[in-house]
Amino acid sequence: MSACYKCNCSLGDTNWMASFKKRNQRICKSCYRSKFNSKNGPQRLYINGEYIPKSDPRHKVFKPGNYKNINDAVFSQSSINQIQEGYVYVITNKAWLGWVKIGMAIDAEDRLNGYQTSSPMRDFVLEHCVASNDRRKSEREAHTRALALATDSKGEWFKLSVEQAITILDNLDEQHRTVIKADTHEKEDNLQGSLF
Repeated sequence: MSACYKCNCSLGDTNWMASFKKRNQRICKSCYRSKFNSKNGPQRLYINGEYIPKSDPRHKVFKPGNYKNINDAVFSQSSINQIQEGYVYVITNKAWLGWVKIGMAIDAEDRLNGYQTSSPMRDFVLEHCVASNDRRKSEREAHTRALALATDSKGEWFKLSVEQAITILDNLDEQHRTVIKADTHEKEDNLQGSLF
């Protein structure tokens, strides 16, 4: 006879879930419910205090729990690489005037927080970001367009104005991109005719 590893009660057909019985997991229904279904229980995912619903694609590749950033929640790096959706962003730092970084991430705010840890002044600024159904393709397209306009480049950093970088992001292929965040750069959006 099997017993629950938490409360030591006898496990039978009435208090042992069939799926657990097949996998030989020795936990009764009431202990399982108290462990996994509490309000902030381990079946819920929180990243930097924000609840991530199960319908969100990130929920499929991250471990349930409460984490400070996305990297802490990852099952593995290959899980992150499977997620196509995300953001393409423009980040600046006043230490490098005239330079912008165009990159991609699952969560642009989380990426900004990662950059801030390497700067004692916390002076990186997320200038703009757009949501993308395929962040890698959108980033490649943004880099190609930025290279054509930049006076210099170093990897993902381009010597461009912030306005030019924002216009590049706002004019990425609509097939891969959808705008989710509110845009506070209306003036730059009107520059698209002069750049392309």
